[in-house]
Order: sequence, then structure tokens, then C-alpha cells
Amino acid sequence: MNDILTVLTQNIFPIFVVAGLGYIVQRQVGLDKRTLSSIVFYCLSPALVFSSLVNSELPVAELGGMALFTLLAILLMGLIGLLLARLLRFSRIETAAFLIVLMFVNGGNYGMTLNLLRYGQDGLARAVVYYMTSTVLAYTIGVLIASMGRLPWRAALRRILFLPPLHAAVFAVIVYLYNIPIPAPLMRGIDVAGAGAIPVMLILLGMQMADLRGRARWRLAIPAVSTRLLLGPAVGLLVAGGLGLTGLTRSVAIIEASMPTAVFSIILATEFDLQPEAVTSIVVWSTLLSPLTVATVIAVLAL
Repeated sequence: MNDILTVLTQNIFPIFVVAGLGYIVQRQVGLDKRTLSSIVFYCLSPALVFSSLVNSELPVAELGGMALFTLLAILLMGLIGLLLARLLRFSRIETAAFLIVLMFVNGGNYGMTLNLLRYGQDGLARAVVYYMTSTVLAYTIGVLIASMGRLPWRAALRRILFLPPLHAAVFAVIVYLYNIPIPAPLMRGIDVAGAGAIPVMLILLGMQMADLRGRARWRLAIPAVSTRLLLGPAVGLLVAGGLGLTGLTRSVAIIEASMPTAVFSIILATEFDLQPEAVTSIVVWSTLLSPLTVATVIAVLAL
């Protein structure tokens, strides 16, 4: 019990403090989230990805292992979602919504911050790999599922190719593998921009939650929230064991797989009319309940 309280107070509570500031500001002032989100997406997030990967001492094998873990964990959650959807006799639309809320988690502003607070820069570097891999999958497999098989592949591919964080990751891997020197003033600037990404992303998370309006549809919400928060860690543990991940990489991987549903799911649900109100309620409830489940996972598995 003491271990769970320690994780809650030392690692998770600070996240909600900063997000709470964003929530309060948005409720009182009502700022433009789109502009702030664009700054994070096009400037701060790529800087964070580049800085974290270049400055890390993450072996190439671990980097690849983390990316493979992300792919397998997301696909396995999708398979579980399909089986449960059939058992629960979900409609085609309900099944699509169910899959996107199970497969894609808040590994960015929530997951990366938690791993940074708990494990420092080494944890952040590994969490960045999960974040980047899941982002690419969200814009490909996620859009495919949401469109119910009517995906314009060229549009999806174009969107992936123009993802700034993906460019940053590619450049970072090249610099890392070939030990290419980066001018110190330039690298310091990138480090400063990257350091600003985490707090701004947390502020944005709070602002997003302040504006969420969703009427819970319990037929979808109850199985979705419980599966995401309870089976997500189990899937992470299973995949990490199957890949032979150990040490810090294993811990970060399991924590990322334990995160609540991604806010990005609301964008997909709205764009493709997949019961956006129900998806919004799932995002809200999974986020609010996640401190208890995530802290328990960390304490029980001694991560």
C-alpha cells in the first residue's frame, strides 16, 4: 500500500497538478487549444524527440525492441477488442469505436511525463520510442479502422510522411548511429525547446479535458475503460516477456501499455462519426481512473 501511495504522490500527482492548471485556465479564460497544439506538434515535440534520442545512450537493439513492443502490444489489444466486440454483439460502428479506444493510449503527455519523473532521461528516451511508433500506427491503422475499410491510402501515407516528430526521429537515429556531431549552440537550442514540450503538453491535456463534453454510453464505456486499464498492463507484461525485455526498457514498456485512452481517439471518432460522445466519456473516465490502476501496476510489478 505504501508503494502505491508513493507512486501516486511522487510520480502521478505532479502530472495532474500541471494538467490541472491547464484545466483551470481553460475553464476561466478559454484559450485557443488548436494554436497551442500546433506549437507542440510542429516545434516542441520534434525537438523533444530529437533531443531525447540523440542525448540518450539507448542501444540500437533496445530502440528496435521498444518499437517492436509497441507494434505488438497495440495489435494484441486490437485482437482482444475484436473478440470482446463479438462476444458483446457490438455493431460495426461500436466495434470500430471500441478498437480505437483500446489500441491507442496517451503515451505522450501522460506516459512520457510519468516515465521522466520516475526514471529520468533514460526513461524518457525509451518512452519517446513508444510515443513515435504509436503515433505512426494511429495515423495508419487507426485511420483504417475508423474509416471502416474506406481509407484513402495515398492521403494516409502523405500524412505520415509529413509528421514532424517522425522526421525528428529519423534524423536523430541517423545522428546517433553515425555519431554525427551537432554544433553545440544548435543542440542547446533544441534541448531548450525539447525541455518545454513536457509542461506544455500537460497544460494542453488539462485544457482538452476542460473542454470534453461526452455523455457516457455505458454499454460501450464500461467494457472499454475496464479493458483498457486492466488488460492493457497484462498485455504489456505478456509482450515484454515474449520479447525478452529486461530492466528499464521492460518497465517503461509496461507503463506505456498501461496508459489511459488517447485524446486522439476523439479526433478519429468525430471525423468518422464513431459515437464521439461515447468515446469522449471513455477518454475522460479512463484518464481519471488511471492513477489508481497505473500506480498499482508499478507497485505490484516493482517497476
